Amino acid sequence: MLLAGIMMGVALAGLRTVADRGQEFASPGRYNEVWQSYNLSRQVTTLVATADAVASGVEPPERLKLRLGVMRTALLPLLRTQIFAEQESERPQVQATLTRLDQATRRWERESSWQETEAARRLAAEIAATLVDQGQDLHALVVAANLAVATQTDRQRQALQRTFHWLALALLLLAAGCALLALKIILGQRRARRLANDLHQLNLSLERRIQERTQALRDREALLQSILDSSPSDVTLIGADQRQVFYVSHSLLLQSGAEHASRFSLAALFVDPAEHARFVARLERGELIYQMEARLCPRAPYWALLNARQLRVGEQPAWLVWCFDITQRRRQQERLTRRADTDDLTGLSNRRALLRATVKQLRQRRHMPLSVLLIDIDHFKRVNDTHGHDVGDEALRAVANRLRSAVQDPSLIGRVGGEEFALVLPETTLAEAVAVAERLRQRIVTNPLALASGPPLTLTLSIGAAERYPREPLKQLLRRADRHLYRAKRSGRDRVVQSEG
Repeated sequence: MLLAGIMMGVALAGLRTVADRGQEFASPGRYNEVWQSYNLSRQVTTLVATADAVASGVEPPERLKLRLGVMRTALLPLLRTQIFAEQESERPQVQATLTRLDQATRRWERESSWQETEAARRLAAEIAATLVDQGQDLHALVVAANLAVATQTDRQRQALQRTFHWLALALLLLAAGCALLALKIILGQRRARRLANDLHQLNLSLERRIQERTQALRDREALLQSILDSSPSDVTLIGADQRQVFYVSHSLLLQSGAEHASRFSLAALFVDPAEHARFVARLERGELIYQMEARLCPRAPYWALLNARQLRVGEQPAWLVWCFDITQRRRQQERLTRRADTDDLTGLSNRRALLRATVKQLRQRRHMPLSVLLIDIDHFKRVNDTHGHDVGDEALRAVANRLRSAVQDPSLIGRVGGEEFALVLPETTLAEAVAVAERLRQRIVTNPLALASGPPLTLTLSIGAAERYPREPLKQLLRRADRHLYRAKRSGRDRVVQSEG
């Protein structure tokens, strides 16, 4: 059918081409260049006669200007025509004649005037003198136009003849194509009968093959079920649309709160919906998830290590997810991290943890004020020497407890030296920080440390306060606060210093 359609299209295209060519030959006014050349020659002759009459005073100047316009109108079509390109040999004198007439008539139109009679007569005499000898050139122009039109007509006739030849060839090919098409139909019928016999033989063995394939699939499913049930990790195989559940471990089913595998969903398994959204987004992007930590089972939360990848179950995309309980390992890591970041004696943050928390505050509150208090227990060495290190340790813990009550975030309080503490106050100006420091100093002074034997021990604090300048590095801020602390100790201790002066 495609071959027949192509052949019919070729034949119709050929007929359409012949019809279009015939319409072109039948259209009136097709070759006006011959008439236009004769008309230009006649208008030049008339312009010469008019110019003689104006020069002799017989005709008024406006007649010359009018005749110039008429000649210009007759000249323009010949300037735009491409007919002279059809000639077998070039005739540069024809184009030169047209160009010369075009330039002369433009200049004469600019110089012609209706009011100045003398100027018009001089121009008329110039026109007559210029055009009187143009007869030979105009005759050559008329001859060239006739030859060009005759050449173009002959070429179009030859093209039409070639079109007829191609059309005849197309019809011949159409006949040959029809013969080939009939042969193909006959051969196709024979092949169809042979295929029908083969199909009948296949249908006889199809049921047996289906049974064998079904049994093989059942055996593979049973083997896979056995492997997944024996896995130390919880496993689920769920469709990428999260609607069809192909497999889910019994423990995961219980943790999600679903009564049946068909009701299982990953969303119900995660404690934090944001973690579920990130997990699903990564799978939808085609990422391979390896050892992603997340909290699972909202009813009894625990930490799990997730591994997931995409695969296909038949033609349907699916996700295979492994979950491994790492709660014990996570707790051990948290204990180690807490010990690494905490001062054993006071329970406050150590210097490294305090700096990390301060940097976090600076990033979160770039344009908010932030102040730092550096605090030192006065004459602490005397306390250790007089009362012993146990009392010294008790004094450190007492001061730490007083400091802990000054801020809401315990990570912003730290023991940064033997008897030196640091207190970070976000969103706090220097004046507000100094007020906090004074309250702490007064609280320590007015609440002596009770001892097992002897009178209570009164402690005093020296405090250096500093507020962070815009874009000031943290080290520079701590250095300024340390200088203020040094001034407080040098000035007699038991005081708060906030400036360099």
